Amino acid sequence: MSKEKQYQIDGNSEDAHIIHLKHQVKVQYDEKYDYYLKSPIKKFFSKIFMFFAIHIFKVINFFFYGLKIVGKKTLKDLRKQKTPFVIVANHCLVLDSDFAVVTTFPRTTYVPTVEPTMKIPFVRHILRAGNIVPIPFNLKGLVKFKKDCNEMLQNGKSVLFFPEGSLWPWYGKLRNFKPGAFRFAVDGNAPVLPYCIYFRKRTGLWKLLGRKPLATMEILPPIYHNKDLPKKDAINDLMERTHAAMKQVIDKHPYDNPKYAEIEKELYGDKTETATDEASQEKNEENNNSASTDSTTTENEKQ
Repeated sequence: MSKEKQYQIDGNSEDAHIIHLKHQVKVQYDEKYDYYLKSPIKKFFSKIFMFFAIHIFKVINFFFYGLKIVGKKTLKDLRKQKTPFVIVANHCLVLDSDFAVVTTFPRTTYVPTVEPTMKIPFVRHILRAGNIVPIPFNLKGLVKFKKDCNEMLQNGKSVLFFPEGSLWPWYGKLRNFKPGAFRFAVDGNAPVLPYCIYFRKRTGLWKLLGRKPLATMEILPPIYHNKDLPKKDAINDLMERTHAAMKQVIDKHPYDNPKYAEIEKELYGDKTETATDEASQEKNEENNNSASTDSTTTENEKQ
């Protein structure tokens, strides 16, 4: 176990947050709140803000995370179709929402977040200008939130969800999904666009700039819901297929953060260790097969 301080969660659940927000202002997010910006003036200022913010995000993403983006062509092809889509990503970094927003700009991408995030003094105004919206605890507010999200998709916007639910910073494995994002995709007849974030070791000059691993975000092909299934089954099927596709990619780039050792033991027992060993073994087999292929090719060339 690492000598570094272990992460802690409240309660025996994946839904528990690692980071706990303090110093919150008293503000009510209810049915009167505009989760979807419709005011032309507010939309104009939001666009201006995002135009400058995107360049700042790119600098932060590169120097803080060494971000590499794989699969840009997938997004480019989807843009040509001018169709709305629901982005889903694993939630493993504080600023991982910036990764997705940078790829979709100038298209407006709304990012729902937990309500406490939108109660941080001053910061909440910056987040709102960046199209980040709260998921309200208020029941009437939640109904309005869902209505506005559906309207976003109907008007060609994209919406980013983190279906794992909670932020586990620097966690290198995919957790279980909640169905909310996939319900919006089915209701809005929109494809799901999976964004896989995984980590890689620092090499070269990057070793001088920090200890934590660098980040790669891989954009997978869009996944469509099965229209022949009843709605509930279609949602679950879409969620399961998306999870399987993302897990397959993320498991090929295993990263064990020792700070999560106690949490994993408490929640999963020995299952995580077994899964990690299998992923490492699979990666080694791929490397061995690749080496064998290269060797065979060389021998054939000599002959």
